[in-house]
Amino acid sequence: MNYTWKYATPADSEDIMNLNLLVKFEVDTIFNFNPNVLSHHIVSALVNQFYTGKTDFVAVARDDNNKLLAYTWVKTGEHSMWSTEEVASVRMAHVDPNLSVRLRVNLIDEMMELWERFCQIHSIPILHSNTLRKEQQVFLKMHQRRGFIVRGSAAYKKVNLLYMPTRLFDNPTQATPAD
Repeated sequence: MNYTWKYATPADSEDIMNLNLLVKFEVDTIFNFNPNVLSHHIVSALVNQFYTGKTDFVAVARDDNNKLLAYTWVKTGEHSMWSTEEVASVRMAHVDPNLSVRLRVNLIDEMMELWERFCQIHSIPILHSNTLRKEQQVFLKMHQRRGFIVRGSAAYKKVNLLYMPTRLFDNPTQATPAD
């Protein structure tokens, strides 16, 4: 299946919300899932991404028919209690649960690459990801294979800031928000 990763725009928000509804079973046993609250946070992140280009990173993967396959959202500007180093935290990493396992794994692996490139481009030294998925072993093992240190359901990575990617996406053309 052919698909392309790109920066999400407000036009993607409805499809992003529909994808969240497909995976809400992962959170609704813990939280009172409120689509209006989630929609507000997603649209705010999209606006921040457009105007700043750094505080939020939201990307979508769409197939050749423009169907949303996956999306990811990273929030920056966070810090740990132990250091002054900036931390980028992954807020969302969702894939359509109806896709094949192989495609879902590939999409998540590509998300992890995007997270790291985003951190490198913006000189963010620490990348943090966590999960509240019921089945977390494969997800966390994928993190370990990419060099994350896993602690419980959280994963941390010291980003190699000596490497500077020339672009975020592997697509032939890309526009950068806030440019």
